[in-house]
Amino acid sequence: MKRAALIIFLAATFCLFLFACSDQKETAEKSTPDRAKVENLATTPEDIKKEAADLAKTTMAYTQEKKELYMEKIRKKMAQYNQQIMELDSKFTAMSEQARAEVAEQVEDLNRKKAEMNLKVRELQATSGEAFEDLKEGMDKAMDDMDKAYEQAVSRFTKE
Repeated sequence: MKRAALIIFLAATFCLFLFACSDQKETAEKSTPDRAKVENLATTPEDIKKEAADLAKTTMAYTQEKKELYMEKIRKKMAQYNQQIMELDSKFTAMSEQARAEVAEQVEDLNRKKAEMNLKVRELQATSGEAFEDLKEGMDKAMDDMDKAYEQAVSRFTKE
């Protein structure tokens, strides 16, 4: 009886062993095509170089577009400043001598600021990338200063 139980136990163990081995073999066979697919999808150094070049081109194009839009904004603003200064100049004739002297100083200051802005515009046109972003901040500050100076000039003119 013990012998029969031992034979049954060994037979069952052997069957389980065979079943387990056949399952592993199927898993190994299944993973081979999957592994081949993954290996075919592996990124090569050439792929990385191509993607990096594409990214660089896209970034440069975006930066250039951003720069062009900003430069258009600056051109419009400069034209506006020119018009405003001309309007102040034309109002000189109706002023008293003292008022003309004060406004003349402010118009001269506005023209000086405008000349500085023209220099910054030229610098902006010659730059790209990070340098453009740095100069853009300076240009924004210069435009704010110009706006304030114009408002001051106009407010003094309206008091006269």
